[in-house]
Amino acid sequence: MAHVTLANLPLINLRRKPFRTAALVTVVTMLTVAFYGGSMLSMNLQAGLNSMQERMGADLMVTPQNSKSEAEALLTNGSTSTFYFTNSIENQVSKVDGIAQVTAQTYISSLAASCCDEKVQIIGFNPDNDFVITPWIASQFEGTLKRGQAIAGAGVNVSSSGTVRLYGHKFPVVAQLASTGTSLDNSVFVNMETVPDVVSYSAQAGHTAIPERYADKAVSSVLIKVEEGYSARQVAANIAKQTGLKGLGYVYPGGITSTTKGNLTVIVRYIVLFVIVFWLMGLVVLLAVFSSAMNERKREFATYRILGATRPVLAGIVMRESLMIGAAGGVIGIVAASLAILPFSTLIGRQLQLPYLQTNISRTLALIAISLAFAVLTGLVSSAASAVRLSSPETYRTLREGE
Repeated sequence: MAHVTLANLPLINLRRKPFRTAALVTVVTMLTVAFYGGSMLSMNLQAGLNSMQERMGADLMVTPQNSKSEAEALLTNGSTSTFYFTNSIENQVSKVDGIAQVTAQTYISSLAASCCDEKVQIIGFNPDNDFVITPWIASQFEGTLKRGQAIAGAGVNVSSSGTVRLYGHKFPVVAQLASTGTSLDNSVFVNMETVPDVVSYSAQAGHTAIPERYADKAVSSVLIKVEEGYSARQVAANIAKQTGLKGLGYVYPGGITSTTKGNLTVIVRYIVLFVIVFWLMGLVVLLAVFSSAMNERKREFATYRILGATRPVLAGIVMRESLMIGAAGGVIGIVAASLAILPFSTLIGRQLQLPYLQTNISRTLALIAISLAFAVLTGLVSSAASAVRLSSPETYRTLREGE
């Protein structure tokens, strides 16, 4: 039999009542899961929004009018799509007043079929004048992207041989980019010279992405950086007036960011409200259990008194028991929430349909420390009333009656 001391007495007490201890630890675990999990989701959503803002690059996107929703989805976390103009729109738009920089991109959706490793968004861009993708790529790839080569987003499965199979053809991947928390993570980037090759491979696979007669001039969007002194909407009006082109759609990335931020704010508010309500409910349960346990333990505390325990000692025993319960529930809750969130970041982002990016390791470790402190504090708060009662002269006299 283990020697009983004041140091190990709280642990022995908890072991003597395994059901009560398990119930208390379970409540603290659930509160920690809510606090840590909710905070982690909020931080990851904010990181995704920040990443999206950094990757926007353009002030205005010109797309086919009936493809605005698909273009907007490409900027957030939508499904893959294929759409395009069939004329040399980039050259016409570049002459409009108020434009500082202009570049074109072509979007082709691959297939989730035997011809492809997975369904991804293929994005063709021109490295010579691109100001949206190139700065991001340059941080991890310093070379020149050649015809037939590809750069993969963080979420794309690259084979062990360093290739990705699209429309039955294996494209060598020269670099894989860091995660952004947006749909760009599930994209494959090629230069414009490779787009006709992709179209040819799609035709050979029996799923022609773009009619081959347009393969070398199809453009899905024209991205614009406006000159200082002009607004994106002013430039859009200039494009409509000066080019005379019909059927154009205008996407304003800044507006999408604002809308996304608004949606994110609403979600975060609901998360915070849920955590607060859940914590209050859990605290009430813990208070009730500790209060009930104290009434049941009058004989036990009277025995401690006979052995010479003072009021502070009795209160300290209860506080240390609650500290152990809080620490155990905190650790279990953090581990459980981490296992539920960290491995499934991509899936969570898809379900939320919002930019979602796992926050960096330093912030995660800080949140773990805060969550553990939260769990311990919750345990201490829930037992504080019982400790105060044990310290009061009235309760002390009641315990003496049992001596």
